[in-house]
Amino acid sequence: MALLLLVCGSYAVPGQSAPKLPGNVQQNDKPTGGEDDGPQTVSHREMLKEMELKREEGDYKEHLARAKENAQLAVELQETYARQKTLQASELKKLSRMEKLARQIRSRAGGEENKDELKEAPVEIEAALERLAGLSTELQKKVESTPRQVVSTAVIRRANEVVELVKYIRTLYR
Repeated sequence: MALLLLVCGSYAVPGQSAPKLPGNVQQNDKPTGGEDDGPQTVSHREMLKEMELKREEGDYKEHLARAKENAQLAVELQETYARQKTLQASELKKLSRMEKLARQIRSRAGGEENKDELKEAPVEIEAALERLAGLSTELQKKVESTPRQVVSTAVIRRANEVVELVKYIRTLYR
């Protein structure tokens, strides 16, 4: 019986107009988004802004952590090579991880894929690893000194150099 009333009540009767709604309410009972929305809508917007801010802060902390990890891996690679005079499979994995981190850093900084080749590539692996450690440390410092809302060409440039140098070092070991 209730179903029948519901179904019948949903059809319009010819000749009758729809009921008048308040000015800021549309047919679907949602506010139009005017400035004098209720306190629930304002607090909802504030909550969303706060959540977005926390997400951005978390993303920035991850960005900083990537730069720090990249620099640490570069130093570890340099030290390992100085001791062993070779790079094992685990070190090659670290190189891949460094490339991935540098790409993520570059992307977060607003950069895109680098189309330039590595300039003045070191001939010896030891010199390449030393340069990689230096670039990674510079990259970390640039990331730490750049506010989260800023697009930094210096960060993008250093990240591109790290990516290209990692690729070059891997070609030396193939």
